[in-house]
Amino acid sequence: MEKDAEDRILSRKNFEKDSGLNLDNFIIESAFEDDVEDEVEQIDQQQVDEAVGEVAEIFSRGDLPSNINKDGTVKESPEVDTVTEYAKEGEKRLHYGLMIAMIVVWSAIGTIVGTSPIFSNTISAIGLFLMAGFGMWLGEIWIPKKRMHLLGVTWVIISMKILYGLAISMYAWDWITNTQLGASLLGLVVINIGIAQHHDEDAIATQATIVLLAIGSAAGGTYGQEGVVVMIAIGTLLFHGLAYFRTSGNLASLGIAISYLWIGLHAISDDWIVFGIEITPFNDELLLFLLMFGVTGINAVIATKFAKAENWFSSAFKAMGLGKPGLWSVSVGLGMVGALLAIASNRLETGYALAQLILLLSAFTPSYLVVRGESWQKLQRYALWPAPILLAILILMVRGVIDSPLSEPWSIYAVFSAAITTAAILNHQHAVSDHVLWIGSIVIVILLTLLIPAEEENLARILLSCQAIVWLGLAVLAVQRDSPSLAGTATIAPWVWLFFFASNLESRLISVEILPTNFAELDVSLYLVLLILIQIPLNFKLGDSGVNLAGRLVGMSELSARMRDSGMMRLWNISFITILLAMLFITNPDVIPAYGMVLVMGLILLYHSVAMRMDMHQGTPRTILVSWSIAALVLQWRFGFGAFWIALLGISSVLVVSWSELNAKRISEGEKVSNQAIMPGNLITIILGFISVMLMIIGLDEPLSNTLTYGDKFPNDVTNLRFASIAAIATVGGLYLPRASKLEKLLPSAIASIAVLVTVGLAAISLEDDLTLYLAAFSFVITGAWLAAQGEIRSRMKQVSQREERLEKYLARQEIRNKEEESSSSSNIKMVDAELIQLSELQQKRSKRRSSSGDYDLVVGDIHHKPTIVLSFIVVTILVGIFFAWTSGNSLPAIAIGSFISVLFIGIARWRADQVNLQLPDIMGIESPVAITMAGLTLIQIAGRLGDSNVALEHQWEILVLLGALIILAGISLLGRNDLGLRIPSVLEGIVLLLLISRVLTSLMGIDRIQLSPTFSDEMSWVLPVISIEVFLIIAVLLFEWVESERIKRDLGDHRGAIGRIIWAVMTISISFGIAGILAATFALRNSIRWIQPAVPVGLALFLPISWNALGSWIEVLEGTTSLFMIALGLIGLISSISSVVGNKQQWVSSGLWVGHLLAVSGAFGYYQQTSVLMMVTILAVSTTSWLIGVITLRRGWRIFGAIDLVLAWIVAGILMLNGGTSLMLLIMLISTAILLGLVTWLGQEYEAEIAND
Repeated sequence: MEKDAEDRILSRKNFEKDSGLNLDNFIIESAFEDDVEDEVEQIDQQQVDEAVGEVAEIFSRGDLPSNINKDGTVKESPEVDTVTEYAKEGEKRLHYGLMIAMIVVWSAIGTIVGTSPIFSNTISAIGLFLMAGFGMWLGEIWIPKKRMHLLGVTWVIISMKILYGLAISMYAWDWITNTQLGASLLGLVVINIGIAQHHDEDAIATQATIVLLAIGSAAGGTYGQEGVVVMIAIGTLLFHGLAYFRTSGNLASLGIAISYLWIGLHAISDDWIVFGIEITPFNDELLLFLLMFGVTGINAVIATKFAKAENWFSSAFKAMGLGKPGLWSVSVGLGMVGALLAIASNRLETGYALAQLILLLSAFTPSYLVVRGESWQKLQRYALWPAPILLAILILMVRGVIDSPLSEPWSIYAVFSAAITTAAILNHQHAVSDHVLWIGSIVIVILLTLLIPAEEENLARILLSCQAIVWLGLAVLAVQRDSPSLAGTATIAPWVWLFFFASNLESRLISVEILPTNFAELDVSLYLVLLILIQIPLNFKLGDSGVNLAGRLVGMSELSARMRDSGMMRLWNISFITILLAMLFITNPDVIPAYGMVLVMGLILLYHSVAMRMDMHQGTPRTILVSWSIAALVLQWRFGFGAFWIALLGISSVLVVSWSELNAKRISEGEKVSNQAIMPGNLITIILGFISVMLMIIGLDEPLSNTLTYGDKFPNDVTNLRFASIAAIATVGGLYLPRASKLEKLLPSAIASIAVLVTVGLAAISLEDDLTLYLAAFSFVITGAWLAAQGEIRSRMKQVSQREERLEKYLARQEIRNKEEESSSSSNIKMVDAELIQLSELQQKRSKRRSSSGDYDLVVGDIHHKPTIVLSFIVVTILVGIFFAWTSGNSLPAIAIGSFISVLFIGIARWRADQVNLQLPDIMGIESPVAITMAGLTLIQIAGRLGDSNVALEHQWEILVLLGALIILAGISLLGRNDLGLRIPSVLEGIVLLLLISRVLTSLMGIDRIQLSPTFSDEMSWVLPVISIEVFLIIAVLLFEWVESERIKRDLGDHRGAIGRIIWAVMTISISFGIAGILAATFALRNSIRWIQPAVPVGLALFLPISWNALGSWIEVLEGTTSLFMIALGLIGLISSISSVVGNKQQWVSSGLWVGHLLAVSGAFGYYQQTSVLMMVTILAVSTTSWLIGVITLRRGWRIFGAIDLVLAWIVAGILMLNGGTSLMLLIMLISTAILLGLVTWLGQEYEAEIAND
């Protein structure tokens, strides 16, 4: 019975988990389900590529990569979440960093001891020997201990490094000869290997082999390239011999990677000298090829044998969250970097470079197939037998023993080896995984780019053709294999290649074109169109594929879930954005013609819009339209063609908005749609807004700095404006007006539509086109009449209806609740209304900006009258005023007239709101018509200053008139209000913010200054406005503080918070000439202590030096003391943090430390205007305080900051040394730092568990 009851409960829970009919939820335990799971696991296991390893997919199908659901829940809780993982592992990683720092410091001490003239050679040798012995002793003690093992290995490696340095120093002191130096180094290598065997540690053995390779490079100076070849061969054999003897995947992977890197370094060298070692180049092509042949054969065998072994590289990739690639893939992949260097050094000799490339492919292809499980017996005929025969024939042809038929010897070798390798791949293609295909395609494209010199147009066309074949073939394979990885690569990779090689990016960055290209414009255009055509079937079939961030980097799973839910990383969206970015970079004169740019931009937008209208698009409409519009704006600014961009955007918007309307209808009918859907009103606003900006650019009529080929064939000037105006007005008439009465939010789209019409008129005035001006005026009248008739009446009645409905519903529920409470008066159960709780939260937010609206404020307080049409006319008035101020250069009449007209509109809005007993909506605590008018008048003042060609800094009447207008409007907004305690701070903040915006924008344009000094000029046009602004600021600060004190007296809560308090003080500081700023900061600091807001002192400390500097501009005693003031503030912050620790006021500790970090160091730098001893001392003081407080209070973050500060202090010390510091000073500091790092590292290792759990 119990089991049956339990089964019923489980069945009910499973049934209730999902909506709809799902018969699988009735099957609790099923053998069929178990079979399916086993089958899936078996398929997944079969799909793992043993050679490549567990490499996370860059692209994956649908939402599979993330274990985080859209509601924030997870399917399987991880053992350790991201925050906990960082908390536990962060300290350990810090200790690893300290070990690296200790190596650097100890090595630096050894360098100074060995090279400083302070010590004699004998003392230096004894010192180095003692340092090495000390490290060996520590290693002998610590390596056997598990927790100290890594630290012990580190000390052994440091000690051997010192011994190698001692040998080199002995040669520099003329104690030993060149030959004796080589023998000494080789002897130390043997000792190094012996120590590695003694401690059974791969890291120590790695040091020995790397040193041996370095010795091999040095041998080139004495024995030439033959000596280098012999030593590299010996070093490679030693690496792999130790790997085989120790069964070490670490040494095997390092041997493969480093051997190729060493070969590539010598191959590409131009007699370089690195760390005093002459890198001898290979002048004999055959000698280099024989070395590559031997090393490649050995590496291929080792990679095959150790394919599944553990190694450092794979573990590092796994630690970064990039999966766990196999030894074969990671070591061969890293080794290819060096191999490509060798190939690139001979890229102009195409046959020789191809021979090197085919050599690598012919060796590693059979190796890969063997790792994948293919029989070596079947592969011998492709690798083992042909290779030596072809090599022997090649040697004979190169040395001239036999004549090479048809072509050069290298090309013949490449052709035959390629044919044999191709046969091997075709006969065993079933063993090749998707990983290898997409990685191989990228490698092939890179090699084609390197090997085909594209300086000539014909060769450049061949390069594009070859690449087109690669991407087309990869796209076909992606469709056949249904592979997201192949689809993503074929879609995105070619555009990334264009970004680098068709945009001349490298020449922009380093002023040198590394790989010069000369693509024909028609070829580029056709190639771009082909790439878009390739995308179409891939997106339709595999468009739900997305970039998988969940496994890319440690801690990115949460971000991946958010990006997944937004749809941003799906193939549709990410490919679209990649194309746009590529177009922005490659669209340049002589690269792509005008018709190619318009064709590509139009094709990509229209095909995405059509796909969206067909409901087959997996992307987001806002992302598509916004990203394309931004790209179009950039291209329009550079090259023009505004009419085409507006027409294309209008056509696509009709398609997208019609699809969005269908989604809105589905939602209204209760149907669930994709979370990517967006309502039509928002899309219309976005589209019309971008069209307005495009029309503005046309109206500016700025001369184009660049012109594209055939650009003169397209409409320009007045013709361009007329076509653009027709397209824009048609978009307003066809897209917005038919839907205006159906939109939920009328204001945004109404403003956007009026902005389009106004910008058409302004552009017509700018270009002196009367026909377009008449068209704009007529369209404006028609649009205004339509909106007035259809828009605001419906909006106002809707708000009234919503208020009445909510009140009726609330009263009915209240009556029912009262009856239930009366009937259950004897019970302690209370009814909770969830809707009332939500309304209460909204009321709490409103209460910070305005008071209650009446008895039912809780229920209907969030319902306002929205004067959309009135606001639209205010906006139009402001725009006209801005235009007048800009063209005339006189903003005083525009401000006065705009203020008068706006006040009338504000009165109308209030009157209509009072008619229906509703309040006007607020913007930052100010009624929206007033707030918009105040912002508009500020813009008019800015436009007047910018438009006046004879503007003078001494003439500041405009800012005074603006201040008066803002005060008048603020007073109007306060009339008839009974919540002045909430409204007054809001209007004060609004006025100060607008004054600050005005000063900042005009200052950026080089017209004004943000801070105005009263002693700058004696003219009345300067003194009166400046003094008036400061007086207003002082009154505003005192009034703001009075409101604060009154709230405290009445035991009211904090109405601004830390951020609001900081912003108020910062705004005042920015435009005050000192007095009001310091007064505002003082009051804010006092209130922050009262409300316990540690963030406020930090914010104030950053900006308070501005007020001090402003005081210094007119008070001579304070002039030039800003840096000292900053240092003083920083030291006060450090002292306050120490006192907070002593006084057990932990909440203020971080505040003081941040102030010390931000001000003490920057003040020390500013005092001398360069790095100095004072700066280094302040950094060390900050480091010491932070580190000690971090240890005492168990705050990991401050321990990390203390370590970072120490590194910065050493950077400053290094700069000082370069500028003439003494070696003795550096030695003392090195010893002090070494002792500190040693203690911290030792304590960290000893108490690792305790610190990790603090």
